[in-house]
Amino acid sequence: MNTDRSPLHSSADVTFACPRCGAGARVSQVQGDRCPGCDFEFKWFQAPETQTARDYHAVLTGEKYLMELPDGRGWIVAHY
Repeated sequence: MNTDRSPLHSSADVTFACPRCGAGARVSQVQGDRCPGCDFEFKWFQAPETQTARDYHAVLTGEKYLMELPDGRGWIVAHY
């Protein structure tokens, strides 16, 4: 995981390996960022939103992943 400051976003961007295909991916916003390798969409939940991330993951159908980010950076829900 890597973090970078972006002037367009109030929090640091986070880079990580896509839980589906392993490609290097980045989130810079709450939702809408996609994996460059498999086009999965990422929804980024902050650390205090643990239960919200789990609930969101539970209601999705189809292929999906719930991934905790290191260093308390929050959660990623990855899905089509």
